[in-house]
Amino acid sequence: MNVQFVESLLTAYAEVNLSAWDNLRLVLSECAHHECEAKGFEVEFVSDSGQAQHYWVQVGNIWLDCGRTNAYSATITQLTDEQVNRTNTKKALECAILSQEQIGLLCMQNAHFDHC
Repeated sequence: MNVQFVESLLTAYAEVNLSAWDNLRLVLSECAHHECEAKGFEVEFVSDSGQAQHYWVQVGNIWLDCGRTNAYSATITQLTDEQVNRTNTKKALECAILSQEQIGLLCMQNAHFDHC
């Protein structure tokens, strides 16, 4: 179930460029609404461009990158096992779950068009 859910999530929000923190809140909220267990993390890992702080979400055995912690516009991407293995530190994060209405407003505020 996790794989199809994550794929539909990535498709649904492919055009939405929120901040990394908002992406984290969005993914965790959508998972909660669909009774899909997910955990959020602030992660330091070695990328091609050096060491970076990112927000990641773990949904089962799938890892999603919500963007650099200081990114005001980021896309949600699925991580490879190799990327996950390059992690230096992982700090679990707590964040409030957004209602469907709040998710809609968040997407509208950040979209150039009137859709999410």
